[in-house]
Amino acid sequence: MPAFLHLNRCVMRALALLSFLLWSAGLMQTLYAQSARDLKVSERVQLPDRKTRWALVVGISQYKHVPPRFQLRFAHRDAEDFARFLRSAEGGAIPPDHIKLLTESDATISNIRAALHTWLPKSAAADDIVYIFFAGHGVVDDDNEGYFVAHDSNPQNLHATGMKFAEVDDTLSRRLKAGLVVLLADACHAGTIGWTSTPMPSNAQTALEQIGARDRSFLKLLGSRPSESSFEDVRWGGGHGVFTYSILSALQGAAERDKDGVVRASELIDYVGRVVPEETGSRQNPRVAGTFEGSLPMALLARPRVPASTPVSMIVRGPAGTPIYVDDVFRGVIRPAGDLRIEQLEVGARRVAVDLPGGESFEGIVSLVHRETTVNLLNSPDHMLARLRELVRTEKVLGPGGAWEMYRTAKFPAEQQAAAEEIISAGLERQAQECVSDYVQSTSRTLKGGMLLAAIDAFRLLKTLRPFDKSLEAKEKFCRGRVEIATGDYAEAVESLHASLTADPNFACAYSALGVAYLRLNRKNDARIALERATKLTPKWAIPFFHFGEIFLSAGDAANAVPYLEKAVQLSPMSLNNRWHLSRAYRLLNRHAEFTVQVLQIQALDPSYAPVYIEIGLHAQKRGDRAAAVDAFDKYLLLAPNYADSAQVKAHAETLRRSLPRKKVKPIKSLEGNSR
Repeated sequence: MPAFLHLNRCVMRALALLSFLLWSAGLMQTLYAQSARDLKVSERVQLPDRKTRWALVVGISQYKHVPPRFQLRFAHRDAEDFARFLRSAEGGAIPPDHIKLLTESDATISNIRAALHTWLPKSAAADDIVYIFFAGHGVVDDDNEGYFVAHDSNPQNLHATGMKFAEVDDTLSRRLKAGLVVLLADACHAGTIGWTSTPMPSNAQTALEQIGARDRSFLKLLGSRPSESSFEDVRWGGGHGVFTYSILSALQGAAERDKDGVVRASELIDYVGRVVPEETGSRQNPRVAGTFEGSLPMALLARPRVPASTPVSMIVRGPAGTPIYVDDVFRGVIRPAGDLRIEQLEVGARRVAVDLPGGESFEGIVSLVHRETTVNLLNSPDHMLARLRELVRTEKVLGPGGAWEMYRTAKFPAEQQAAAEEIISAGLERQAQECVSDYVQSTSRTLKGGMLLAAIDAFRLLKTLRPFDKSLEAKEKFCRGRVEIATGDYAEAVESLHASLTADPNFACAYSALGVAYLRLNRKNDARIALERATKLTPKWAIPFFHFGEIFLSAGDAANAVPYLEKAVQLSPMSLNNRWHLSRAYRLLNRHAEFTVQVLQIQALDPSYAPVYIEIGLHAQKRGDRAAAVDAFDKYLLLAPNYADSAQVKAHAETLRRSLPRKKVKPIKSLEGNSR
């Protein structure tokens, strides 16, 4: 069995070129294709049941749209170390291409969905075992809908940007062919991230327990009881969640009772259930659920064929002069003869970095399982997967020469088809989801037509890959409605948005956009009904409240606009657009002190935000300070010389300027008689 090498997007160097990617894919193929005689690698270690295992491992500490106090510290390390254990001999030496590790910025909603809905169902066979590991935030909304929070999820609208527990359950219970699923989830760090002043325990645990409740073998080991918090600290393994730390300790031998060299599921459960409460003073108590065999082997403690104390060697063949690094330590350059022998290496997975001539770079994992392992960098028989991955990475997904065109025309080998479909699914979803995420996060009046059209195309193509996913139809119609609003086709937008809501009656984004379309048609009562539904579905999302404020402002009712705009500012305090509209309402109501506070907040966030200077000018003019008004209008024109209303503002400023009293000019004294 050859050594195996895994290309991970997380560790690709920023300067990697397309030629490097072509080479690296060939390298992976080469390592799997070379004969055992060439590589001299022994038979791969397996657990006693000899079943094929797959793993989706996700860990997120830093979130894009979560306030600082809710960021985590060690969830990504939990995932990294669990994946590292699975690759080790003790974990069954699962091949790296059977493990999908997504951490931090790689753990986006599009990447998680592609791995869960495409890679796992296309890869795992009926007798295989699948691990699902998640460390991060899990929350439950007001309707008791549970969500895993991805790196780019927005907590104010998880229906549009999060991963529903029900969505996970549907794939694991209905579409996955594997004989057994092992779910390890530490997802109860905070229940209301981004919504409250202090972290609160999550009720996600109860919802998590419902995953896999249908007729299938399922082992669920969950981090805590309902309404308990999960804890992480440096005292657990230098920085881990206590749940993951206890799992790793158990699998590395601490849980073994029967002294048969194997850690089994029952031993793991007993150990974790005892140690976590001990470590946390009974504040965190793991839960177990599902139907499974307690004798299931989870870790192998028997000695490897090569004792850990016996050093092994690696021979790297490739272009002369190529520097080689092992575990971030420089180990030499490939000699003119074309090889480099590296001695005194430890058995196990080693990280190897290669700097090829011409600036091309590669990092990956080589498993050292015998006394001598050969890695050949020279052979490159196949580079289609790497080409596809590079097109997606550079966001060349649609259009001529894009990733979709390549996916449809290239003939991927059977063993690559699941990986290819996962790559293109992630690329399409990332482009498609941008339409939804942009709407959730922004109250800007500017609609990005090109982005919206690309999203519609991406959703349409994604439906051909995931026909079972009914949410795609709702999102495609929603994006079409946004395009129609942007082009002024408001009646058509109403039709598209109603179609979106037919596909997903709980899609708050569609209700919010429908309210805008009705408002543009001057159907204010219908707009209120649509926005009211949006606020009930997502009571912590700012945009429907903002649009409610717009309705009242457009009707000249600033007093009723204020509560909605204040709520929008409270929920999204960084939004300049929310604060601008609120300052306008305060100005119309002559609430000078509150107006001043909002203006100062806007200027603190962005002193170049042009619209606020219109409000400052009108406020100063109303208070009789025409000079200050002219000064504010001049600043607006300096920042926004070509806005639609710039000419009108300029004319108004000039009218005010002419009304200002002229400054008296002192006469110049005669200089006659003063010469020397």
